[in-house]
Amino acid sequence: MKKLQIFLIAIYVFLSFNGFSQTTRIPLSEKSVVKDSTGLVYTYENWSSLIKTGEYKLVKSKMGNDEYLIIGRENVNDNENKQIYRGNSANFVGKKIKFPYMTDLQGRDYWNDILKDKVVVLNFWFVKCAPCKAEIPLLNELYWKYSERENVVFLAVCLDNGGMISEFMKTTPFVYKQVPSGIEIARKFNIAGYPTNLIIDKGVVKYGTTGFTKANIQKAEEILNQCL
Repeated sequence: MKKLQIFLIAIYVFLSFNGFSQTTRIPLSEKSVVKDSTGLVYTYENWSSLIKTGEYKLVKSKMGNDEYLIIGRENVNDNENKQIYRGNSANFVGKKIKFPYMTDLQGRDYWNDILKDKVVVLNFWFVKCAPCKAEIPLLNELYWKYSERENVVFLAVCLDNGGMISEFMKTTPFVYKQVPSGIEIARKFNIAGYPTNLIIDKGVVKYGTTGFTKANIQKAEEILNQCL
């Protein structure tokens, strides 16, 4: 009987320790690799901030011992946008969208009632994205050509926080109104690649492109002119 008790205690200790090990395997350090479903690698600051909101969870990836997938918990209020956005910016064209609430680095707020009657030039990017950086000079030129138009709004949704954007712009100015920590906004738009550029006229997407080529920006300007 005593041997049986010792055996049961040993099993309990083993299972408890194993459960503890499984729990502590959830990454709590900058060394862990966390990606979303598109393969985009999130910084420690980005993914840890999202986890704290309670709207995201991490699941173990099959790709490595310290690699995880971040998954957003579905929000019923996002259904209207999710039925429009399919991860390919070309699929946006002709669709009517609803803008989420956004705040730029200067504290200015933007939401659907503010933007629905405007022509919105919308960019999605992140600091370590090489093609994002390559297109910035051309985007700046586009901004300066049309920035005095009261009905045109240039917004850049960046995945990184305000500090990282400000540091980046010490060497590479980007004159769009910058919306920091935009992972949640990009998720609502189901952005699948970077950079992504959209032109939205009175709530309807007129142009969408993912990736950088000069031809893309030239086409964006052509479409912008048609909207004015």
